[in-house]
Amino acid sequence: MALREMAQEYRSNTALLELRMKELQVAQRRARHKEVKYRLKQRIGCLRVMINESRKTAFMLEHYYENGGQVHADKRVV
Repeated sequence: MALREMAQEYRSNTALLELRMKELQVAQRRARHKEVKYRLKQRIGCLRVMINESRKTAFMLEHYYENGGQVHADKRVV
C-alpha cells in the first residue's frame, strides 16, 4: 500500500470518528443526568484527540516525499 493510499484510509477513518463525535454531542445535549453528560464529555474529548492525531498522520503521509522526506512537525493540520 502506498503512502497516499494509507493517508486516504486515515481520512476515511477520521470521517467516521467525526460522525461518532457528532452523535455523542447530540446525546450529550439530550442527556438529563449530570453523570451521563460528564461521561459523554469524556468520550468526546478522547475522540477529539484521536481525530486530531488521525488528521496529522494523514497530512504527514500525504506530504512525506516533499522536502526530501523531512517531517513537517512545524506545520499545523486542519
